[in-house]
Formats: sequence, structure tokens, C-alpha cells
Amino acid sequence: MRIPCSFGLLVLGTAALAFSDDPAVSASVTESRRTAIVRAIERVSPAVVTINATVIEQRVVSPFPPEILQFFGLFDLREFQPQVRRREIRSIGTGFIFDAQGHILTNYHVVEDADALSVTLPDGRTLDVDLVGSDWRTDIAVLRAKASGLPYVTLGDSETLMVGEWVIAIGNPFGTLMRDPQPSVSVGVVSANHRRVSREVGEGDRFYQDLIQTDAAINPGNSGGPLVNAVGEVVGINTMIFSRSGGSEGLGFAIPINRAKRVAAEIIQYGRRRSPWMGFRGTAVEELPEYSLQQLDIRVTTGVLVTEVVTTAPAYKAGLRVGDVVVRVNGEPVRDPKDVDYLNYGMFVGDTVQIEINRRGEKRTLRFPIEEVSTP
Repeated sequence: MRIPCSFGLLVLGTAALAFSDDPAVSASVTESRRTAIVRAIERVSPAVVTINATVIEQRVVSPFPPEILQFFGLFDLREFQPQVRRREIRSIGTGFIFDAQGHILTNYHVVEDADALSVTLPDGRTLDVDLVGSDWRTDIAVLRAKASGLPYVTLGDSETLMVGEWVIAIGNPFGTLMRDPQPSVSVGVVSANHRRVSREVGEGDRFYQDLIQTDAAINPGNSGGPLVNAVGEVVGINTMIFSRSGGSEGLGFAIPINRAKRVAAEIIQYGRRRSPWMGFRGTAVEELPEYSLQQLDIRVTTGVLVTEVVTTAPAYKAGLRVGDVVVRVNGEPVRDPKDVDYLNYGMFVGDTVQIEINRRGEKRTLRFPIEEVSTP
């Protein structure tokens, strides 16, 4: 294909500028390379830490295999005491410092069952940390570094995220294979907002709902690291991937930072996340035999039949009674008690919940505050 002469001159002129010895031109080119993405990474990276978790496993073993013990069963072998074997299992994850007090956000599954924890900063310093508290259901943990004057990130607003906007995943994938502590970055876009994941993910207990989906590469070791927008604000905590190979396939998920902030605030204030509770229990209407539906005058085919209500709870005071069928919670349809529990996990003590019920064909809407689960 022939290129017009004017275009060729333009290309040559641009190349000449790129290789110009003029300091002003070189500075201009250098500045054009420092994009919003680069500035965002520079802003956040110093506060991204490698989390070093150690689990100490102890096993009591016999000095003899079972066959030998059986063969010499008539002899007194008490002088041959069992041996205790101790093994350290080390793993690496990611976290980020989010305030001037040195608090660090990460995933619960990064620090789960750890006997010893420390963090390594990008500048190479390794610091001891305390576990302030954790919430296994929302998969969030808060640590605190034993140092002052540490860099920290700015937390953004995950509710303002737009599908298609640039985001950056920062973390320590395959951290043990790297010889230096600086984090790795990958860039992608927000693929979806408020993504709902099947209840079976996380073994049906962890609240993997209302997630941010991104195609920024997330790999093992990235868990707990920040998902950052183009202005350098943390908008999520990178948590998991869907993958057939074990590596990134462009289906990464992050916990929205707005939820993480609320969980972290409770952990810092109370040492734990207070367990939210609606004050009632029930059973699935679909599992009831036909004669029970007729006897209880249930006129809906799906929902959760209320079988127990705590009379001192706000749910009872708002009018909920045994025999009512809960059909929606905060606008979400429910078919099984686990649906109710799952929606409950995403709320906080003091939040107002709205439930829609059916009472012998009559539809009602009730509102009441969420309480903390009471313990005897």
C-alpha cells in the first residue's frame, strides 16, 4: 500500500521528536508516559504488603511402623516413646495498609489458622503484626502493624464504579517464587458490578455476593490485595477467581470496599464483626407435604414458612408471627432458609431490613432493625 508523502513526513517528524536531544521535548515525552494508571500504581503500591502466614502442624508418631508393633506385641516397648514431629507450613498473601494507625485489610482465608503472622513492605522491611479480628463469613480480616509512620492507601467508593472503567489489581502472585518484595500489577476493566455468586462457592457459608468482577489478572497470592481505580483509590479487595487451569482466565472477583470498610470498622471497635440476626427461623414451603400446606392455610408455592420467632426481637414487634411465609427480603426472593441466612450475612447490626410476607393470602410488608445474635 502506498503511503502519502505528507503522512510519511509526519511519522518521521514524530520519530525525530521522540529521539530529540532537546530536554524540554524529552521531558514532554516522559510526562506523556506517566498515565493515570501509572500515577495510581505509584500512589498505592508503597502501602501494599506481603502477608507471611505460618501454620505449625504437630503430629505424634510412633518410632515403629504398625507392623513391627504388632509383631513384637508381647514385648514391653514403653521405653520407646512416641515422637512429636513439628512442621511449619508457610503461605503468602497480600494486604494493604489503610490508615495512619497501621491497620491492614486482607482476606480471612489468607490468615486462617495462622500461628504466626508478619508483613513485608515493598521497601524490604518485615514487620510483626497483630490480628485485630476477622470475619470468616465475609472473608475479611484486619491486622495491625507494629510500627508508625507507615504509608497508607485512600479508600474509594465502590458504589460509584462503572462497568468498563479501568481498574488495577495489585498483589503478590506466586510470592515465594519472587526474590524481591515489590508487588506486581495487572490492569483490566470492571466487567460487572453487584455480581451474585452461587451459594455453593465458599462452601455455602461465606458471603460471596454483590461482588466486583474484573478481567484484571488475579492469581494465587493476590488474595487480600487492593483493586484500585484510575485515580488511585482502593475500591475492592481481590478475593477469588473462577479458573479451570488454576491461573487467571479473566474472571476475577473482589469484595466491594464499602462493605469491607464497615466490617473493618466493627472489627476495630469490637474486636470482631457482630453477627447480624433477624430474630426468626423457618423452613422451605417447597419441602412441605400438601396436607401441611392445607392445614396451615399456606397459599403460596415458594417462600420460607416462619416456624419460630423470638418474642423480644424487633421482628416480632414489627408483626412477624409463626405461620407467616416470608417471600422476599430487601426485594430479593427467598425459597429456602439458607437464602434468608445468606442475605442476612450481608447486613449489619442496626440496619433496617424489609421483608414481604404472605399470611393466609394477605400480603404484608414489615420493617425492623437487625440485631446481634444473642448468646446465653
